Order: sequence, then C-alpha cells, then structure tokens
Amino acid sequence: MKALVISTLTNQFFLMFLAIATGLLIGKIKIKSFSLGVSGGIFTGIVIGYLATNWAHGVAEGSTGYSDARRILSTGVVAQAFFTFFLLLFLVSIGLKVGSTIGSIFKRYGIKFVVIGVIIPAVSMIVTVGIYNAVLVKNPAITPHETVGMYAGAMTTTPGYGTALDASDNVDYAQVYQSASEEEKNKMLEKIDDTGALTAENTPSLSQEQVSVYKEAASAAISLGYTVAFPIGVLVIVVMLSLMPKIFRIDMAKETELYQQELNAIEETGKKIKPQPLNFMLLALVVVIGILVGNITIPLGSLGSFSLGDAGGVLLAALILSYVGEIGPLNFRMDPKSLNVMYQMGLIFFMAVVGLRYGYDVVSALAGSGLALAVSAIFVEGIAVLVSYFVGRKLFKLNWLILSGAIAGGCTSAPGLGAAISSTGSEEPTVGYGAAQPFAILANVVLCMLYFNFML
Repeated sequence: MKALVISTLTNQFFLMFLAIATGLLIGKIKIKSFSLGVSGGIFTGIVIGYLATNWAHGVAEGSTGYSDARRILSTGVVAQAFFTFFLLLFLVSIGLKVGSTIGSIFKRYGIKFVVIGVIIPAVSMIVTVGIYNAVLVKNPAITPHETVGMYAGAMTTTPGYGTALDASDNVDYAQVYQSASEEEKNKMLEKIDDTGALTAENTPSLSQEQVSVYKEAASAAISLGYTVAFPIGVLVIVVMLSLMPKIFRIDMAKETELYQQELNAIEETGKKIKPQPLNFMLLALVVVIGILVGNITIPLGSLGSFSLGDAGGVLLAALILSYVGEIGPLNFRMDPKSLNVMYQMGLIFFMAVVGLRYGYDVVSALAGSGLALAVSAIFVEGIAVLVSYFVGRKLFKLNWLILSGAIAGGCTSAPGLGAAISSTGSEEPTVGYGAAQPFAILANVVLCMLYFNFML
C-alpha cells in the first residue's frame, strides 16, 4: 500500500497536473488588481518540485520508493522531454497566431528591437563584472569562472553557457598563472589541489598536467555558477514582468488601445489571407523547419559561433511563415481561436514543468553555499531589466505590449514571455520577443567570449 501511494505521488503526470491545478487556483487570487494568472504554475511547481526532490534525497537504498527516488534524482521531477515539448508547442502556436503583424511592427519600430535585445546582455555583463570586482572577488570560493557561469544562468542563455565553456578551454592558463598576483595564483592552485599543498611560493609555474586539471575545475566552476543562477534568472524575469505594470502604473487597457491605433496607422501591403482550420501537418512542418534553422551554426571567427537553438528557431520560423502566409498550396495562417487553445495549453504546462524541474535548485541556491551567486544573479538580471524598461519606455516610447516581450527576449527567457502574455492579457509580446531574442543570443555569445579577454 505504501509503495502504491509513493508511486502515485511521484508520478510525473500526477505532479504536473497538481502543479497546474494549484497554480491556476493561486493565479486567480487578486491583490487589488494584480494576479499571477498562468504564472502561478511556476511557483506551485517550485514548491512541489522542492518537496519531491528533498524527499528523494532522504530515501535510503533498499527502502520503499527507492526506485522512484533514484528516478527523480537522475532525470528530474519531470523529464526534460516534457520541458522541450511544451515549450515548442507554446512557441509554434503563439508564433503562428501573431506572426501576421510582425511586418507592420518592424516598419514602425525597426532598430529599437535590436537595441533592446543587445542592451540587456550588455548591462548584465557590466553589472556582473562590477559585482565580481566589488564583492565576489573577496570570496575565496568564487573565481571569474563561477561568475561568468552565474551571468549565463541569470540570462538563461544556454548558448552563452556553452561559449563560456569553450572559451575557458582555449585560455592559456600557464601564461595567466605567470602574470597573476600571489593571491590569484593561490586561488588557481586551490582549484588544482584543495589540500593546500600547492602555494604560490612552491609552484613557480604550472605543468601541463596541472593546466589540464585546472581546465576541468574551471569548467565545473562555470557549470556551478550556471546551475545556481539559471532558476533564479527564470524566477526574476517572471516576477518582474508580472509586477512592473503595477509598479509603473501602466494602464493595460490604454496600452492595448494605443497599440491597435499604431497598427491601424501603418499601411498594410499584400493580399488578405483567410485563416484555415488548425492543420497539425503544417504545425509539425513549422516545428521541423524551426529546429533545422535553430541548429544552423554561424561561425563568428575568433569569437566562436552562434545558433538560435530549437526554441529560437521554431519561434522565428513560426513568425516568418505566418507573416508570409501562403507558399504555393500551403496556408500558414490558421484559426486564431484554435491556436489560442494550443498556446494556452503549451504555456500552462511549460510554466508548471519549469517550476517542477528547478524548484529544488531555487530553494537550495537561496539557502545554501550558492547564496552569494544567487543574490548576484538577482541584481545582474534585475538591473538590466530596469534599464531596458526606461530605455524602451522613456527613450523609444515603445508600447508596453511589445516592450514586455522584447525584455523577455533580451533575457532569452520563454517563461518571461509567458509572464508577459499573462500580465498583459495579450499575445502581442510574442512579436517583441521574437524580434529581440536573436540579437540577445548573439550578444550573449560575444560577451561571454570577450569576458575571458578582460577578466583573466
């Protein structure tokens, strides 16, 4: 009986639907005019994910439920496949729904999306370097490697994380050691041998074997910073985009009205295309094209390489194909009501899965040894989001409906896009997200590469 109860309570589908049901319930609670909406699932998911993983850590081998506990610890509370599937379902549906307006938006806003997409990573990197030099450098356990990993995690940028790992592996650490101060040398030697046997005094230079050991330790340090900061980065952008309309007294009804007036003022070109009923064959085709596009690697010479990844490729393909409309007999404009159901389902499940998968990491980071990196991640992302808000609203006069999406795109955060859609009550943030995200990915890759030229 006990085994049956444990098996049920740790079932992936049970936990997903539990997080969704409780999340939507919490999302309906209003404090004045504020509510979490579908973003509630990420918070109930965090609680449930933490409790499930914490339980799994305490199950001894041979005990009832041991196999369920091992599964949670090895593959997560819910599998990565659910995360990817619901993310792609959300992005392809919302991209096809709003893509028809992307041409009009670019006519009006153009380069402003590029600026928003670049300014968030740039400000975040400046804050990262500032925090390290002012605070983190005093912590003997934190090096520039944990710091750049923290930056990539706060920006939720997997391409940036991969670039940091690659850049670190190509650094000449023997030369870095020679030009380092005594304190910096001792930090490096601590990574090579944590017994304290190696010191700057008895180690005038690094052997090839020691360099190899240090490179492995550096990669592990980058991964640690990324792992600690990633869930914090997700949480920060979701909370900020949910609260900013209230903090800055943004009248959503007025923003929606003004946005529609802006669209109406832009001259439409091309023929009108009648949407067809939901076509799953074309939906799947868009995803296939998007994944192919997302996996195209563009070389950047000495700065590494750049790709959109599956999520970025699928959203870009959906937006462009919906904008084009028809290609021969294929009509990519589909019934908005059907697409609305699809994207809502994808978004609701995706938010819950994010919470379930990263709940334990969030709580552990805030309560454990990663606290300094976690708190730093809050400032790294939070300051950049605020700067981009003032640039977008005060300088560029952008409507909040698309600026909120552009901010999420600048943070390369699909959960942030979900929060923007939920808080605005509109799908239009997707256009801003799709326009800003590619430039943010590119900026993250370049900045992570440049980081090692200045910090080591």
